[in-house]
Amino acid sequence: MKEAGWYRTGFLLGLCVRLWRRAVRLEVRGREFLERPAVLALWHGRAIGLLMERIGTDGLVMTSRSKDGALATGALAACGIGAARGSSSRGGAEALTEMGSILAQRGATWAALTVDGPRGPWRVVKPGTVTLARRLGIPIVPGSFSCSRPKLLRSWDRMVVPKPGSRVVAAYGPPIDAGALPEDIQAAVAMVGKAIDALGASLDLEVLGAELWPGG
Repeated sequence: MKEAGWYRTGFLLGLCVRLWRRAVRLEVRGREFLERPAVLALWHGRAIGLLMERIGTDGLVMTSRSKDGALATGALAACGIGAARGSSSRGGAEALTEMGSILAQRGATWAALTVDGPRGPWRVVKPGTVTLARRLGIPIVPGSFSCSRPKLLRSWDRMVVPKPGSRVVAAYGPPIDAGALPEDIQAAVAMVGKAIDALGASLDLEVLGAELWPGG
């Protein structure tokens, strides 16, 4: 299938997400943290609940330059969310520049990166998140979700999928000032990863009584 076909398939999936949103009970916390420009950092496997919450909001997401990226771009478009194409291995620098331009000039208030995507390693933050936040002088907001009736896919990202009828709690943690992160990039990305993990674990314990991703 050519890229246009993947995009159309993704668009149909995005329409399904919009319908799916009506089949769950969605609660949101910390939405105010994205009312000012920020980089939203989340794990690839915890994207669906946050996508449901962000439908129709003024932001954009980095997607890869691959068929998977075309699929994701189509799904985002159906949900009213823009995309910048690139990844850590292909076109990442150009995508970060595009995201910065949109945030600075076109009024978008948030830019999201699935920080371990598009292909892993699982729950390992890549440097682009910190690079973008430092370049623009804006904070990083960790995001995650949990749900009462989850299905864990057997994919590299252990994707969490809420079943119909689930209670879905999407949450955004306190902003992390990019200027307060360690100068060492590895230490900085590790701090971001710990913040995302802590948020997800707390939601799991509240909603399910146990962590969906214990250990790592």
